[in-house]
Amino acid sequence: MTRNLRQAERAFVGCLLRNPQEVMQVAVVTPPMLSEPHLQAVHKATLDLTEAGRPVTLTTLLSVLPDEFEGQGPTAGIIAALKANAEDAGSAADYAEAIIEREAVRRIAEINEWVAQESKRGERDADIIAAEAARKLQQVMEITSPVQRERLGAAAARAAERSTKASNDHRAVPGIPTGIPALDAIVGRLYGLSFLIASQGEGKSALAAQIAIHAAESGRPALIFQFEMDAEEMGAREVSARTGLSVESITEPQGDAFNLAEIMQAARDLSAIPVEVISTEGMTVRQIGAQCKAMERTTGLSLVVIDQLDKVKAEGKHKDRFERLAEITLDLKNLSKSMPNVTFLVLGQRTRGAQRRDDPTPEINDADAPSIERDADVIVGLWFPANWMRRQKPKRNVSEEADKWEAEMRRLEGKAEAITLKHRRRKAFQQCELRFDGGRMRFGDAQ
Repeated sequence: MTRNLRQAERAFVGCLLRNPQEVMQVAVVTPPMLSEPHLQAVHKATLDLTEAGRPVTLTTLLSVLPDEFEGQGPTAGIIAALKANAEDAGSAADYAEAIIEREAVRRIAEINEWVAQESKRGERDADIIAAEAARKLQQVMEITSPVQRERLGAAAARAAERSTKASNDHRAVPGIPTGIPALDAIVGRLYGLSFLIASQGEGKSALAAQIAIHAAESGRPALIFQFEMDAEEMGAREVSARTGLSVESITEPQGDAFNLAEIMQAARDLSAIPVEVISTEGMTVRQIGAQCKAMERTTGLSLVVIDQLDKVKAEGKHKDRFERLAEITLDLKNLSKSMPNVTFLVLGQRTRGAQRRDDPTPEINDADAPSIERDADVIVGLWFPANWMRRQKPKRNVSEEADKWEAEMRRLEGKAEAITLKHRRRKAFQQCELRFDGGRMRFGDAQ
């Protein structure tokens, strides 16, 4: 076994000692899967105490373990060292995969050897050997892709506990508020896997960044995967939002000392906010997940923004674009379920056909990827009525029609509308009107 695997085993047991409540979450890793006898014994003791409903403390562990392990030293010292070394190690689940992978490889090698021996003996028909090999391989699949059962009552108890905690501390309420009262009134909080869909150029990147900044300013760290622009361009947008200066005056300054002072102050203010940006292109959901889990373990993480869906790379090969996006949204759903304290906000495009309808209000089947409807917890549609109205400009030169159209364009200028197209916790198809300040790239309540 390599040194890295030895370290993984020790980190795994150390994490369980620090957080014994994790032991049932990684129960697929059994004591015999560990290579060192003292680690097997400590793991088994932790599991046995948990199953018996007893606390996992140094005292209880020493009551069921020997005073010392041959060649390793006193048990109390071993336990203390394992806990100390796992102080910054994260979660036991982070190391379970490596242990399971090694166990799976070992079992597959045993199956191969058994098939070869049975075939050589010639005492069994091939179909019987194949059936038995399939059964053994299924057992391997059960540890590499475990399905954990849970009593509904236990899940209900967790929900009740979370509700009680949230009623006493608003910061414990799950999900992320948008910071825009009108939008919060129809959405409540974004949670789980949420999607924001809009046509190209209709402000979804600006709105997502605004939500992320609001979350971070309220103590909820955010991570933005910005695949549409580089991090510096996004930074210029946020400086623009804070100063009211145009993005152009920030990226192409004319030497105005007052403006430069404002720009530098806005940059300093943004530096104090816990928002991280990754603009590396071609990332898979697995790579995105690794970055998210690393940030959650170190600085904490509450919100992940992915801008945007069709820029995420799929793991495998697919027949068409829809199959590729279906794999990605399912992987994102599984990622969000594995990180229940983090909200994922993914930006997606509306189809071009949706923009040509007589009624331009977003619908759930407007999403560029049909699988969004299947996998999302929340879907919000965003649109600008003026953009649709612009395409309805009268073709005939009739002054009455032109005057009416121009008056309507003036009325709609700077107005946006949002609609909840899906919401697992609330009534869907709630709408609100928003105001958009194009100069600052910021949304607010309609006036």
